Amino acid sequence: MPWKCDACAKRSLLLALKRNANLAGIRSLPPLQSRQGARLMRWLDESGLALSLLKSARSHSTGGGLSAEWRNALEGRRERNDGRLQDMLGEFQRLNDAFRAQGILAVTLKGFSLVPDFCADPSLRHQTDFDFLVGPEDVDVAAEVLRSCGYSTPQLSHSEESFFTTPLHHVPSRTDDLYAIQHHRQVDLHVSLTESLPWLQVDFPGTGAEAVIPMSISGISFNCLPLETRFLVQVLHAFRHSFRSWLRLSWLMEIGRCMDLYLDDDRLWARLRNHAGDGLMTKRIFAFILSLTNRLFETRIPPAIADWATEGMTPSLRAWLDHFSEGWALTDWPGSLSNLFLAPDFIADPRLRYEYFWSRLIPKRERLTIETRSGNDLERPFLWQLQRWKYVAHRAGVHLGDLVRLPLEQLRWQRALGSARAGLDQAHS
Repeated sequence: MPWKCDACAKRSLLLALKRNANLAGIRSLPPLQSRQGARLMRWLDESGLALSLLKSARSHSTGGGLSAEWRNALEGRRERNDGRLQDMLGEFQRLNDAFRAQGILAVTLKGFSLVPDFCADPSLRHQTDFDFLVGPEDVDVAAEVLRSCGYSTPQLSHSEESFFTTPLHHVPSRTDDLYAIQHHRQVDLHVSLTESLPWLQVDFPGTGAEAVIPMSISGISFNCLPLETRFLVQVLHAFRHSFRSWLRLSWLMEIGRCMDLYLDDDRLWARLRNHAGDGLMTKRIFAFILSLTNRLFETRIPPAIADWATEGMTPSLRAWLDHFSEGWALTDWPGSLSNLFLAPDFIADPRLRYEYFWSRLIPKRERLTIETRSGNDLERPFLWQLQRWKYVAHRAGVHLGDLVRLPLEQLRWQRALGSARAGLDQAHS
């Protein structure tokens, strides 16, 4: 059947990745040589869902009806990602050994610590960097360890996240193979479990060294956090990226797997509630991320945290989830402005909300890729500068289109809010 829009194709792909998968729609995916097919595959790659789609198709004896062209393309991605994974595991071991040699307690955040509770198979994940949590008192020594391993940072912070990269020997572009062995590496050094946004502060208790637990992957030993803390970090990480306009849907799928896997583990979710605290903002963030995960992937929210999170739900947040969430989630990177409508639910201060609006509507010149976090742009070769401007032009074009659509989205939002208020009035009458 002819594909009328990218959104239709993306919805069919999501159906194949839900808890109760329906693969009927992937039988008629557009040819990869077509413009629409190439865009769809790029969306799968950037959303982190491509390898999970292959796994879903493999689970059916007929391949779920996936065409040979699509299957071969996904198999090639899986094979290249296997090589990338082995390369990253080797670097992961090197970094952990270097930290241990200097007596530094470096705790792995995200990444390999998500296996197997959030992702059963590490080869299904596309990982880009390494995240380590250290105590503020260990930042200087940890930085020296990273420098001895070939990393550098333009600015070291003792109170916020610091970004370390290896030297850039490759001119990056949007057409780079995401599954190739890395041309350069990045380490993010953290001193807290999550970084606060300028306009949004989320407070919850920290984690001491006594809470760290040992884990291993492929024979590599490392330190990580208890499961309830890893879940908390993942939810806050997903929300932080969503508030910037976009998040990888694979992050939500991984959160959903953890919820399904430990659905009835009341003691786990009680520890999560105790650690997350009773703050209304934290509950609202959980209501948003868990409800979005449930709607997109049909994953079940554990009863032990469902009511707790629902305490943070608002009529406007529910209206947005009902009318905007799927369309927002399915947009191509760098995302959509439609989640601006949620700002009043999360930013009470009018001045901060105003700053947030303008940061989204008229974004400043940002460091757009991890390659730009080290070195001076003026010293970059001409080819690097050319690819950078192509990248910026693409992102600016997408943003301009989103700005043009925003007034129509605002009308839709007002209608959705009106319907929600009418429903509440009727329920109370």
